[in-house]
Amino acid sequence: MKIVTKLFFGLMACAFVSCRDTVRAPEPIYPVPTPAQVAWQKMETYAFVHFGLNTFNDLEWGYGDTPAETFDPTDLDAEQWVRIIQAAGFKGIILTAKHHDGFNLWPSKYTEYSVKNSPWREGKGDMVRDLVDACRKYGLKFGLYLSPWDRNHAEYGGPEYVEYFHNQVRELLNEYCDSVELFEYWFDGANGGDGYYGGAREKRSIDPTTYYRYEQAVESIHSKFPDAMIFGGTEPTIRWVGNEEGWAGETDWAPYKVGDNPHYGSPDGTQWLPAECDVSIRPGWFYHPREDHQVRTLSHLVDIYYRSVGRNATLLMNFPVALDGRIHSLDSARIMEWRQALDEQFRTDLLEGIVPAASDIRGRKFGAERMTDGRWESYWATSDSVTTASVTFRFDTLTNLNRLLLQEYIPLGQRVSRFGIEYLDSLDNWRPVETPDTMSTIGYKRIIRFASVATKGVRVNFLQSRGPLCINNIEAYHAPVLMVEPTIRRTGQGVVSIGAVPGAEIRYTTDGTTPTLVSPVYREPFEWAAPGEVRAIVIDPVLGTISPVATRKFDIPTAAFRVVKPAKPRTEVIFDGNPTTVWYLSLEEGRELIFDLDRPRMLTGLTYTPDMSRWGSGPVSKYRIYVDGRKAAAGEFSNIKANPVEQTVVFSEPISGRRIRFVVEATADEAPQAAFAEVTVLTE
Repeated sequence: MKIVTKLFFGLMACAFVSCRDTVRAPEPIYPVPTPAQVAWQKMETYAFVHFGLNTFNDLEWGYGDTPAETFDPTDLDAEQWVRIIQAAGFKGIILTAKHHDGFNLWPSKYTEYSVKNSPWREGKGDMVRDLVDACRKYGLKFGLYLSPWDRNHAEYGGPEYVEYFHNQVRELLNEYCDSVELFEYWFDGANGGDGYYGGAREKRSIDPTTYYRYEQAVESIHSKFPDAMIFGGTEPTIRWVGNEEGWAGETDWAPYKVGDNPHYGSPDGTQWLPAECDVSIRPGWFYHPREDHQVRTLSHLVDIYYRSVGRNATLLMNFPVALDGRIHSLDSARIMEWRQALDEQFRTDLLEGIVPAASDIRGRKFGAERMTDGRWESYWATSDSVTTASVTFRFDTLTNLNRLLLQEYIPLGQRVSRFGIEYLDSLDNWRPVETPDTMSTIGYKRIIRFASVATKGVRVNFLQSRGPLCINNIEAYHAPVLMVEPTIRRTGQGVVSIGAVPGAEIRYTTDGTTPTLVSPVYREPFEWAAPGEVRAIVIDPVLGTISPVATRKFDIPTAAFRVVKPAKPRTEVIFDGNPTTVWYLSLEEGRELIFDLDRPRMLTGLTYTPDMSRWGSGPVSKYRIYVDGRKAAAGEFSNIKANPVEQTVVFSEPISGRRIRFVVEATADEAPQAAFAEVTVLTE
């Protein structure tokens, strides 16, 4: 009887397993990505390259009237770009073939405003061809940026320009993209406004949703490259994340509908539009020599990676090619440091080979081991009725960790909207990890950073989901401490302070040289009122490791500056050396900020810092500047709305004076007030 009973239950168990083995995959939760969108998201990081007339005229947005003859790189080397970008781990390059100024980096047959009328290679150069050939040689994917707005073309705003625009789309596709994979086509969102327009020098407005006939342009692109992603226009397949700082929202849904905040998307989105985070390695998108000391710090770049790729987005990192036609050595050195730091942070997956225990399993084909088998196409799934579950990993020994990486199987849709992470301490108590991150969405990839813990195990609790769970990968790491460079500030009175983590040793210099282990030790704020450069490093007192060098350039102290007009309270915050304090000029009451220096000085320029806070308003976009009644400069702060950083105005020639008149002609967001966080003058 016992033998018969065992046989009966054995057959029943086999039948149960067999039944579970035939369980179908979960039904998709729409919208879902196309295979092309999945392949694009798997690229994770790729590069932008900005280079053109703006580079040689020290501009961000050219007006369209700078002569083609000013484009003349002396040592242009597209292969150097590709080698650096590939070595840094990027999977492709997008080239700005034409920016808003209308200048073409290829010898287009549809315009004379191109490299064919520049002295570069005696008019026979072709930047697009150079980069296509380099990408093919080194195996990188290729992308194109073609600005719809053209501040040079005489017919912009009329139907003739639209035909020109489409001719150029087709020309680039047919003449350059036969030998390389086109992975993305970029249509910038800046449209209409002031321009040269063939000599008209006027403002032109268009309706971008209808004027460019984007649908026809996308049809041309997809007829040749059906898998190419489209950025911008009326038929995008990916979305702009809503800033140029390189971060996505901690909650980031790929589903999206019109009206959603681009930082976050929404679970009820009707279209799969994952976010792309674009950011430049320097403050500007084009190269400016004055920004050589403003290459983003290593810690900032690493943080950008976590807040873009680590938040279900991709990272598009821009390299402003220098005047000689090569990526600057400072930029290349910093991006290699970035690559090395990321490799160190993700060197050893602590969960590799561990089969977790899951609170629910859909069937053997969807077992918990699918999360650690290294195969992207396999995934753990729960039963249809199970939308909350947990998975637990156990370690053989007490293990340190401070990173957790999670991925959903997005071909079936994005599901998780809330989760939590716990660790098992040495006393066998489960405790939540300490992290500032909001553990909400996952999507293609989510990386959570938290304080290091010594643990016997880690547990992920999936607390809310739009359907049964589909998790295809979980990894854990113990990332080494990244030596963060110190912060350097100077008050309006000329007092310098240098900040770092408690207990660290700081060495600094004020003569422009690189600090070393024998440089002066920073102990307390010090007075330093001279123009010049402060550099500093942090030294770990235990390990002896050294941080990257922090650099700040200063001119004369600003505390003695006094606002003459308007006579309003709090205007002194403009000169306090703190960019987080902001004063607003009401444009209804007047458009002038007039201030006096401490004494007459020989001035070479001026800097202006807008409100740089996340939701700041009123950045000045057009200005006139006078020194003692003489006009010193006039122009625009291009792209300041999307990239609200310190702006530098260099006078055409030095001017001696004391009274500065700053006239606001327009704000980038048409706000009724202009924001002033900091204003300084340049004397060198």
